[in-house]
Amino acid sequence: MKVLLAVHGFPPTHFAGAERAAERIALWLVAQGHQVEVFTLENLSDPNAHLTRSEERGFVVHRLHYDLKAGDHFQNRYDDPRVGAAFQDVLKQNRFDVVHVVSGYLLGGQVIHTAKAAGIPVALTLTEYWFMCERLNLLHRDNQMCVGPDSHDKCARCVVADLRRHQIVEDYAPRLSGLYWGVLQGMGWMQDWQTAFARRRETLKAALEAVDVVISPSRFLIEKFTEYEYDLRQAAHIPHGLKPPAASIQRASASNGTRLRIGYLGQIKSHKGVDLLIDAALPMLADGASIAVDLWGSSQGGEAYGEALQARTRDVAAIHWRGSFKGAQVWEALSSIDVLVVPSRWYENSPIVILEAFTAGIPVIATRLGGMKEKIQHEQDGLLFEKDDIVDLRRQLQRLLDEPDLLARLRQGIPPVPTVDDELGMIYAQYRALVGHD
Repeated sequence: MKVLLAVHGFPPTHFAGAERAAERIALWLVAQGHQVEVFTLENLSDPNAHLTRSEERGFVVHRLHYDLKAGDHFQNRYDDPRVGAAFQDVLKQNRFDVVHVVSGYLLGGQVIHTAKAAGIPVALTLTEYWFMCERLNLLHRDNQMCVGPDSHDKCARCVVADLRRHQIVEDYAPRLSGLYWGVLQGMGWMQDWQTAFARRRETLKAALEAVDVVISPSRFLIEKFTEYEYDLRQAAHIPHGLKPPAASIQRASASNGTRLRIGYLGQIKSHKGVDLLIDAALPMLADGASIAVDLWGSSQGGEAYGEALQARTRDVAAIHWRGSFKGAQVWEALSSIDVLVVPSRWYENSPIVILEAFTAGIPVIATRLGGMKEKIQHEQDGLLFEKDDIVDLRRQLQRLLDEPDLLARLRQGIPPVPTVDDELGMIYAQYRALVGHD
């Protein structure tokens, strides 16, 4: 089978979640004997739009260089004809059986409609909320959670609030914020933004609904899009798979046999809720609880938040800031803890770190929200607490100290973790169905 993957970035120059997911699919397909090419965005500030082509690890990668900000920057982010034209050039070079779009961020409807016009079936993996949220993750500027795109006015305000002159009102005169935005609502330029968001929603909704199969690693993501009237009857729930560690995980011995070792692995940013864990742990430590907290991750992009948390805990010997980690270091970090806490205050889709913890035999305490509550069975393989509820989180942590058999029982309840072969085998089955193979 000939498969063309489309993604907004690709290793080795771009290496975030969607990029790594596309790489994983490409390598798996090549290992199974299929022909693979990748279409990706490389340089977003090149005034001379052009494609480069390279052979990489058994597949071809087409990288588009162009200036994202040339012309209508807002429209370019979701509906740029230059992306469609470049993608069409790639389609002309080969006859593909399937196009698989990963995320859709920046590629927008151009890639989907171009493939459909060429008579090629399209699969799309949802990795976040791009098709309904310009900010990707249903988070406001202050990292507070947004339930969804209730109106074009609401979405326009969310993005306009990023402009510096409007930030001043939000940051320094919050009591005047409602009056301020009420005045802006009637201004022509603000109405233009509302119209722009209406067009964005219409364009991306039509693109998503034109896809032949939408693949989602969580049922929650499908439900959230359906809640806002996206027709995803063509959706398939395919959970993430994980490549297990090369060697068995050797659990490190605790310095004190009775000390509960609590861990966090992820970005040190407000929407990840790291402050909730610290605020839950500090009173426990003040009361003499035998616990230790290890915090792994980078605060890049949220430096002020990370520095403030470190300053608050600088004199607390039982709270350790371990720094960033990458690749196989995740297994080293997990080997040193007894329980992982995932305190996110946003709609996580399907956190890989939960699967990694389960692979290491470690129960998880997480927010009862989004894909997190879908991954964790309360009191079977982990514990759930209510969003932003420090007292509830502290209660769940305290249970691990007060109930002697709870941690062992949760470990025994951890389910088998799907493998990469499990995940990609199901994705390939979707390809076969699209091209008419049983």
